[in-house]
Amino acid sequence: MKNRREQYRWTEAQLEFIRNKPDDISWAKYTQMMNATFNVKRKTNSVYQKYYLFQKQIAAEKTKEEEVIPEVVENEPAPKKKEKRFSRTRCRWTPQEELEILVDFYSLSVDEARERWQRPYHAIANRLELICDETEPHHNALLVEATNIIRLRKNMMQKPTRKDRKAAKRAAKLAKKQARLARKMDKLGSEKNGNKF
Repeated sequence: MKNRREQYRWTEAQLEFIRNKPDDISWAKYTQMMNATFNVKRKTNSVYQKYYLFQKQIAAEKTKEEEVIPEVVENEPAPKKKEKRFSRTRCRWTPQEELEILVDFYSLSVDEARERWQRPYHAIANRLELICDETEPHHNALLVEATNIIRLRKNMMQKPTRKDRKAAKRAAKLAKKQARLARKMDKLGSEKNGNKF
């Protein structure tokens, strides 16, 4: 005996039977004939619906065949597509971009931020807020990494300490002295060479 799913599945023979329905027989009688022929219990509405779907498919195929390619008129300019202001508005944020936001957001102006990430400013600020709220598991690691990068940048940008300035001053003095001595040596050497001749 057929299980329930197999009993209600349309077979190719049943579909062909529906396609070949004569116009002079009503749908109720035709459904009874189909149920008796294939030993199924289909309702009139389901049979008619299947027939209607076939008619729709046939009509769609005919319109595709009859579809004419429009001729292009050379005098009319083609309509211009509206240029998107921000190309990446719907794209996902990569972890690298999220890290860049954490590191560089406060040092960039509004226009620079828009240009850099190709998104509206509110989307950038919203993403920064979500990262700071740690809404996703990897945000904590991003915050730690961004803190380290900012700390390194600050160390590189710090003014030299008193010791560093003093050492630089000494080195400059020594370089001056050496240059002065080299000039004196050259002068003395040229005087000796001049007296011999």
